[in-house]
Amino acid sequence: YEQFSKNLKLGIHEDSQNRKKLADLLRYPSTKSGEEMTSLKDYVTRMKEDQKDIYYITGESKKQLETSPFIESCKKRGY
Repeated sequence: YEQFSKNLKLGIHEDSQNRKKLADLLRYPSTKSGEEMTSLKDYVTRMKEDQKDIYYITGESKKQLETSPFIESCKKRGY
């Protein structure tokens, strides 16, 4: 995945004909997935029953984001 993730992300924007297929291949870090990356489909299956939104944050590095007050707030609420 590390070798091709940039191409997949670029393809999502540039290849509208294959966007759905490419989207299924994307992986994301999650507070619940540990060191493993997760797909959107897997994330949705793990969502709380009353969770209606998906919270996300962007930044320079995963290490930097892990100490974000936003992430701490989400973790305290069980996300």
